[in-house]
Amino acid sequence: MLMRRRLSSILLVTIVLVLPAAPSALAWSEPVYTQPWTEAEYTDPWAEVEYTDPWAEAEYTDPWAEVEYTEVLGTGTPTDQVGEIDDFLLDFESLYGVWRVFLESQPLGEGKVQPGMDQGVLNIRSDGTYTMTHVAWSREPVNGTWRLSYPREINGEVVQAIVLLDGPGGSDWAVAPDPKGTIRLLWAMRWSDGSALWIFDSELYRP
Repeated sequence: MLMRRRLSSILLVTIVLVLPAAPSALAWSEPVYTQPWTEAEYTDPWAEVEYTDPWAEAEYTDPWAEVEYTEVLGTGTPTDQVGEIDDFLLDFESLYGVWRVFLESQPLGEGKVQPGMDQGVLNIRSDGTYTMTHVAWSREPVNGTWRLSYPREINGEVVQAIVLLDGPGGSDWAVAPDPKGTIRLLWAMRWSDGSALWIFDSELYRP
């Protein structure tokens, strides 16, 4: 009899201890599973990248083409749209050799005219040197070197000129063909930024 009571007590205690734990066990029996990466969108860092060749699409522009010639200080022809460029305007080799520096007749007003006169001689050599005498600037011959003009350097004109460096008076001079078919001698009036306005001096003639 005593043994039955003990067994009943043990069974009762066991049930009491087990029942409170049941809800706790049930709380873990239904875990909620989340997928943190299901909503993430992967972006390929190399996708949609377009490579541009830095040398592609390069277009060469002829520095002599499609420019407009404008008369400067009455030394050229009126404004004229350039199509094909006359070979005469670019043939710098035809400027080599000896030239007379001649100042043409100038009107003085009231029917008076200053007659034309020789001003000196210019010799342009193919080796890049020159000798020039211009009595209005210096009675002594000036020897120096020359270079070809840059595109449109001579007042924006489409001509290939020869630039005489450090000529008479310490100025740079230019021997440039004119669209009307003559050869001009011009000198450079420099601005503060180093650019130049080329001033007509005289025309050149073969002796």
